[in-house]
Order: sequence, then C-alpha cells, then structure tokens
Amino acid sequence: MNDSKMVLITGASGNLGNKLRRHLQRRYTLRLLDRIPRGKLPITLIDLSTWDEAWVNLFRGVDVVVHLAANAIAHRRWSALIGPNIDATINVFTACAQARVKRVVYASSCGHVMGGYRHSRRPEKLTTDLPVRPGALWTQDGRPRDSIPYAATKLMGERLGKCYAEIYGMSVIVVRIGVVVPGRNLAARIAKETDSWFQMGWLSNRDYCQLISCCIEADPSIRFAVVNGVSANTGMRWDIDYARDLLGYEPVDDVTRREGEDLVAG
Repeated sequence: MNDSKMVLITGASGNLGNKLRRHLQRRYTLRLLDRIPRGKLPITLIDLSTWDEAWVNLFRGVDVVVHLAANAIAHRRWSALIGPNIDATINVFTACAQARVKRVVYASSCGHVMGGYRHSRRPEKLTTDLPVRPGALWTQDGRPRDSIPYAATKLMGERLGKCYAEIYGMSVIVVRIGVVVPGRNLAARIAKETDSWFQMGWLSNRDYCQLISCCIEADPSIRFAVVNGVSANTGMRWDIDYARDLLGYEPVDDVTRREGEDLVAG
C-alpha cells in the first residue's frame, strides 16, 4: 500500500467503481462513497446531488478524488440526469476545492461527448483537442436512442473541471472513458453485441484500471488535461498517443483479438 496517498472514489459500488476499488485496494488508503449499497462493501452511503457538510467533510485529507458517480444510462432524459450528473458533479468539485484536494480524475465519455463524429469519416483520428460534438444517435433493441442530454452533462463536467483547475489550482484529468460493460467485459462480447462505433471504443477492465492508476500517479504539475480512455483497438479512430505521452498509459488489450479473458473481473 502507498501510505502517502488517500484516494476517494465516488460511485464506488457501481460497475467502474467496483472494478477500480478491487484494483486499488492494496495500493492506497481508499475512501468509498456511493448512493446505492451493493453487497457488504465498506461504503459510505450519501447522495452527492444534495450538499451536506456531513459528506463534504469526507473529502478532507484526500489526495485524489476519482469521480465516477453518475447516471450512466446514456439515453436517459434530462429529468433523470440533472441530479446525479450535474448537481452531484458541481458539489464534488466544490467539495474538492474546499478540502484542497490535489487532483480530481473525472469520468467523461468518448463515444458520447464526441458522438457527433460517429457518422463522419473525417477527421481520421479523434483527438481530445478537436471541437466537441456531444450526443450519439443509434438504434438499440429496434428503438432509436439519443444521448444528447447525457453527453451534455459529461461535457459540462469537463468544462467545470477546467474552470476549477484554473481558479483553485487543483489538478484535473478528464478521462473520456469508452465502453466498459459490467463483469468480465470480454472483447468477444463487445464485438458480438455492439456496432463498430462502440466496439472501437472498447476499454478492457485491466486497461481501464491501468489508465486510472496512471492518472492518480501522473505528474503533479499537470493542471488540466483530457485523454481518451480506450484499449489498443486495431483500426480505431480514437487517439491514445496523448494518454501514452502524458500519463505513461500502455494498453494491452484489443477488441479485434477476441480470444482470451480480461484479467480484472468486476
């Protein structure tokens, strides 16, 4: 365990949070928050969308906050997203500023914040310095889906992080996370069940955990950065060179190699 760092994870009992908790639990002192209890995990139950000094105080003494808590169902309407995705994110960044947290790692979404590029062949590489095009349109179970509200909430979190980095001097790293399905998150499952846009945004469990670990340990001088969080998927448009150069991220999985299993189940 690295006794020099206290890491707080919001959404700690969810899909992403549970995988990260298992990966980090022997490396850092963890403080785990979530609104919904799952299993017998040592999680503090709080609603981040409502400001309360009782939970705000839990941010004191924390070095890094990994903010994963959100309504992650991308086709939800605004009414289901305002509390968990907007109010909670504002409250978390404000609590971090008050507690003088050194770094916030914020979970955004590559496939939805940049969803407007889905049906465009240009540019060939989707870097994080391109103009954003929030919202993807797709069909699921025969029904049209639209992620514009969800994507807008994630973009709001990105821009809020930039503002707080500039105003309060904290380090903020935004990770535009790709497709991480619950459980074993196998490449073969993704390749079978999703179309090419989401397939090529696949992020394996172990690559996901490696990337967030890189964010936690990244150079303290990083003030604000946005990186794509996907695996090394052959033929993808997502650029991960910046994450490699800035953070030392070296993904090992590839959705086009459908054999084998991910090492970090969730």
